Amino acid sequence: MKKKIFVCLAISFLFSTMLMGQAEQTSRQNFPRQEVSLSYGDVLLAISPIYDERGTSFYPNHNWFAPNSYSGDEISPGAFSLSYMYALKKWLWLGVSTTYTSFYQNIYDFSHQKIATDSGHKLAVIPMIRFMYVNKEKLNLYSAVGIGASFGLYNNAEYEYHAFSCHPVIQITGIGVSVGKQLRGFAELGCGPRGIFNCGIQYRFGK
Repeated sequence: MKKKIFVCLAISFLFSTMLMGQAEQTSRQNFPRQEVSLSYGDVLLAISPIYDERGTSFYPNHNWFAPNSYSGDEISPGAFSLSYMYALKKWLWLGVSTTYTSFYQNIYDFSHQKIATDSGHKLAVIPMIRFMYVNKEKLNLYSAVGIGASFGLYNNAEYEYHAFSCHPVIQITGIGVSVGKQLRGFAELGCGPRGIFNCGIQYRFGK
């Protein structure tokens, strides 16, 4: 009798262990591995100044090559980003982020009359890696970093010339929070082309 009970307990234990292992394996595999996101960022520090040809960052409103004029502030509608990420593991995501920004800057003579408007467009393409350190079903906290390239097209109306630029850029997300399930809202603090503060929506899919 005792032997039968022991055998039954052993079989039950083995069966339970197998079920738990299968459930754990399913749980590890059964989560959305792909993500697309749209976001908007503040570009207070997201746009590089255009003083390369016309001046110096120490005197941003003074034009060394045209001493009879000065520049107004750069004005931008913001940074718009589209990203795709793929989860290698629940805590490790790889992907790419693209960010578009534009700006314009008025040029004035010293009678404060506008004489021209400079404008520019930038597109940054950045491979990203994200580390999840809080990974709940409906709550994620994470950091991310990426290195890529920024392509810019500038129009200097005062001198009637166009310029193209390409230079490396770094995107650092110090902290990000994502809330939701399949359709999620998120917000991030960091620095780079996406801006200091960046927020938007994510959609996760695939297994």
